[in-house]
This record gives sequence, structure tokens and C-alpha cells, in this order.
Amino acid sequence: MKTLDKKSLFWDVRDIDPQKNARFIIERILAFGDLDDFKWLVDRYGVEKIKDVCAHSKVLDRKSASFWNNYFRRNA
Repeated sequence: MKTLDKKSLFWDVRDIDPQKNARFIIERILAFGDLDDFKWLVDRYGVEKIKDVCAHSKVLDRKSASFWNNYFRRNA
């Protein structure tokens, strides 16, 4: 199943545009996605875009934001 078609990630959205809704998609996958979703995210948007969204997100909970910021600090 393609990442954008997963009801577990986008249960509340009918139509989603990967370009227009990039920030929303990145935040949602960082909060609720699995490893395959994260790999898709990196392939689609690149590490720098994901890092930027993560660093400035007002949507990610504190624990998720801290995890991802630490991950990117060490691995990217």
C-alpha cells in the first residue's frame, strides 16, 4: 500500500496533494508512520526538507520532535 493511501496515517483527509500539503504529510508521518513510511518520506522530500519541517513544527508533540531532532543531528 502506498504511504499516502494509508488510512492509519490520513484517516481524516480525503484528497491530499503531496506538493501543497508537504508540511502536513511530513508531520503526520513523523508522528504516526512506520519505517517504510519514513523511507518513502526521505525519497519524496529529502532529508533537508524533513529536518526543516521537524525543527519548526508546531504540530509534533514534544517527544516526537525531540526524537526526530536527535535522530537528524546524529544521522543526517
